[in-house]
Amino acid sequence: MIQGPAGRLPVNPFATRFTRPGRLPPLDATGAPLDATGIARGLPRGRVVAVEGPHGHGKSTLLAAIAAAASATGRPTGFVSIRNRRDAWRPVAAALSVGQGACLGCDGWERCPPGITTAVRCIARARRLSVVVTTHAAAGLPVLARCGTSPRLFAELVARLPDHRGLIDADDLDDAFARHSGNLREALYDLYDRFERRVRGDRDRSEEHTSELQSRFGI
Repeated sequence: MIQGPAGRLPVNPFATRFTRPGRLPPLDATGAPLDATGIARGLPRGRVVAVEGPHGHGKSTLLAAIAAAASATGRPTGFVSIRNRRDAWRPVAAALSVGQGACLGCDGWERCPPGITTAVRCIARARRLSVVVTTHAAAGLPVLARCGTSPRLFAELVARLPDHRGLIDADDLDDAFARHSGNLREALYDLYDRFERRVRGDRDRSEEHTSELQSRFGI
């Protein structure tokens, strides 16, 4: 039976506490680390630039790494997430409140209406901000990076997670990656479910075996 401390089930290494943006380093399509500090130092001032890519291809991870790298250099930094239209005002508020010449990350740019995006561009120009946004499709902005995925990149990310105790193998990685068309977020959710099923399956089989022994030998 697979157990953690005090008989508890082991922690699932594919849980969001280990995989959410900011917990894993940004990697290129070959699995090599990206130089987030170099990218942050090279950001143009007074401009809005885009990190493009489909869902689950690492845009938010790269954006979080760029913002953290900019902050580490001592530059004022802000970060906003836009989950729906009700959040559309947040980039304008952030652009007005961060320090002059700051770096501002905006995750979910395509959810902003045209008036908001125009206002942010104007504020960025006036306040010499470096605004980095994520978008799923071309947004008429200079492109800082286009995010892509590959089986090798996926394998490198999994290798950086806590030990999965041999319950996930290379075939699982290939299958999850293909099943979700390269969407790393969904592929990691898939591996989370596989790990849970296998851990719990081993526990259930062990409990059945223990119960059988108790019935046979009265222990």
